Amino acid sequence: MDTSALRDAISTAVSEFGRIEILVNNAGGTGSGSFLTMPERSMRRHIDLNLVSAFVASQEVAKAMIAAGGGGAIVNVASIEAERAAPTFAVYAACKAGLVNFTKTLALELAEHDIRVNCIAPDHTITPGMRGNRSGPVVPGTWTDSTESWARLIPLGREGLADECAAAVIWLASPMAAYVTGATINVDGGTSAAKGWLRDGSNWSLS
Repeated sequence: MDTSALRDAISTAVSEFGRIEILVNNAGGTGSGSFLTMPERSMRRHIDLNLVSAFVASQEVAKAMIAAGGGGAIVNVASIEAERAAPTFAVYAACKAGLVNFTKTLALELAEHDIRVNCIAPDHTITPGMRGNRSGPVVPGTWTDSTESWARLIPLGREGLADECAAAVIWLASPMAAYVTGATINVDGGTSAAKGWLRDGSNWSLS
């Protein structure tokens, strides 16, 4: 959220390596709470973290890419909350929806410079924070285990792995996705496709 430090980091990268070819906007976060009691300060922090950081980084990196002759890839990390209601996560979900639309719009604006802009939208993904580990170390064996059954909620029957999100980002940033821009890929085990359908063994029901 320190945009001055962010600009300095981008400038340093250009000075050190000559050019930037890939930007991944992966900063983000939220907390659960009623919108009616959410302080304005918290709203603005959500927006700065989940949206403004991506705006500033994308603007600075895109200018550096163009100055170096054009070409490059920007990948935003949103959430499937961008396309569904998210009670107690209202501002976060709005930010992620904004990030998805920002992806589409920027893809068009930067197309003439051969800069592709895409997005991934994960759902439940195993991370230290999701396992109650907010102070480290980042060692899976030390994380608090989840007791919730994901088999009903997620069609693939399990939470996602950070490496699976990374694989989608790597593909979007690589020449293999040279003709892909303005796209959002759901990395969610099928929860977005399910749209509220829940599985009980081999049976399905609409919640």
